[in-house]
Amino acid sequence: MKNSPQRTVWKDIKAMSMAAAHSFVTDCHQSIASHGKFVVALSGGNTPRRFFELLATQEFSRNIPWKKVFLFWSDERFVSHSSPDSNYNLARKSLLDRIDIPPGNVFPVPVSGDPEESARQYEQTIRKFFDNKPASFDWVLLGTGKDGHTASLFPNTPVLIENRKLIKQVWVEEKQAWRITFTYPLINRARQIIILVSGKEKEHVVSAVFTKRSRKIFPVQYVQPERSLWIMDEDAAGV
Repeated sequence: MKNSPQRTVWKDIKAMSMAAAHSFVTDCHQSIASHGKFVVALSGGNTPRRFFELLATQEFSRNIPWKKVFLFWSDERFVSHSSPDSNYNLARKSLLDRIDIPPGNVFPVPVSGDPEESARQYEQTIRKFFDNKPASFDWVLLGTGKDGHTASLFPNTPVLIENRKLIKQVWVEEKQAWRITFTYPLINRARQIIILVSGKEKEHVVSAVFTKRSRKIFPVQYVQPERSLWIMDEDAAGV
């Protein structure tokens, strides 16, 4: 591991979402001052919904130069963008439709046709965006499930050992569904990773990461960038 992950603990999901929103604004301005833009990968699931809603409020949105923000997704369910299961659709309803971001700054995962082809297309999009230089996102938002998965890197799936491709399709047996996901090589090149975690059912995963007492290794433990910050509520932290 390059650097040990940092952590902050907040009373509940509202408080931790507020902390994440402040982090987004601060890191946004630092990135723009450094290289003129803020390149972000969002996540799905229920946990980031409140965070998205906060970013869309005037309090936060007026402090974010959206024209210099570029949004991607760290993973996506292979469903229509209008589906209630779509990670893009969650972000669209809770954030994108409420802010003044240029449509050309938003890069949803393609979800038509074949999952393998969609993964290939998304990797091409990312490589082109970074001018075929090593892709390094400024800010990647992740979460984790009670099985320790992150993005769509689920336990016992072949994508866990992918070390060449940036984007990969994966069949998730327990979900009976295809997913498109960032791989570890892309995730771990991020300048900053934020992992939002809420709920008592995830306490054992958090404990495995920070106490090293668990013999079980979860996929999220292989997220090892230069900088990572876990923002969690008291239930997830076991407080």
